Amino acid sequence: MYRDGHAGFNALLYAPFLPLVSRVWSLELALVGALVAVGVANLPDMDEPLPWLRHRGPTHTVWFAVLVGLIAGVGTAIAVPSTPDAFAFGFVVGTGGILAHLAGDVVTPMGISPFAPVWRVHVTLDWFKSKNGRINRAFLLAGSAALFTSLLLTVWLPIAAVPTG
Repeated sequence: MYRDGHAGFNALLYAPFLPLVSRVWSLELALVGALVAVGVANLPDMDEPLPWLRHRGPTHTVWFAVLVGLIAGVGTAIAVPSTPDAFAFGFVVGTGGILAHLAGDVVTPMGISPFAPVWRVHVTLDWFKSKNGRINRAFLLAGSAALFTSLLLTVWLPIAAVPTG
């Protein structure tokens, strides 16, 4: 997948959790979660412009996902200090965001080796090419619409549910 596809895919995956997180913890934490989920969507592809780092190498592993999760956990705990579970939440969303990127790449012919260097198994489902513009646009549009709708419903429904009079 390309940038837009990864961002849309992560938004699509996070959208159903926004109202749940808002209800259980806070809207603030839910919004930080959305920023983390979409913000890390393309992080593994930071290897593309770096000639000393193989594309879909170390940044396309579960180990990188855990590292990003730890950093996202710390960042979320700093951003939302009033929530005791902020670190754990940020860790899950950060790790999940990278794993979603890996899932988006495993469906392409190039595939990934998610457990390298411990286990060099190469995984590809070979469903469509990364550069497939239709797929990338579809994920961007579906993810954007889902996240926007989820946010609108989260913010609007509690207000609409308040009895008047």
